[in-house]
Amino acid sequence: MMEGKPEIEETHQEIDPRDQRIRELEEKVSKLEQTTRAVNQRYVDLQRELEYLRERYRKDMEELKKYGHEKLAFDLLEIVDNFERAFGYGGTDLEGFKKGFELIYRELLRILEKYGVREMDLLGKEFDPYLAEAVDREYSEDALPNRVLRVERKGYLLHERVLRPAKVVVSYTEEEIT
Repeated sequence: MMEGKPEIEETHQEIDPRDQRIRELEEKVSKLEQTTRAVNQRYVDLQRELEYLRERYRKDMEELKKYGHEKLAFDLLEIVDNFERAFGYGGTDLEGFKKGFELIYRELLRILEKYGVREMDLLGKEFDPYLAEAVDREYSEDALPNRVLRVERKGYLLHERVLRPAKVVVSYTEEEIT
């Protein structure tokens, strides 16, 4: 019977390292489960925050569309006030009336420039279809071919982008006729 006891001890010793390994693995699984719960909670929190930011962005964009031109509108009200004063002018001095409208015109151009709107200077320059629309061609001995001779309607830029293309008359020479 003594021989049976060492076998039991050997088996007991074999089980002991296995139990130790099982405990280690159970601890790792427990830590991984905790980490997974924390990561999942963080994911849920981030999803909630993303939805909040999307809604906030949508509302900000709506407000920008609705009120984004508030400063421009406020500045243009000065022009409206000046026009109303000009219409109320009771004098007969046509030159004074004209000067008043010139001042209003210059003020309007100043406001537009403040917001990045400026007139294109195309006269005498080579025709560029990205900046202007050719409404007519005119023969010219003096001008180089394909040059802007006249501006029929001014073109404007908004910063560096064409806001409204100009309408121009473009030159041609005898060489182009033949």
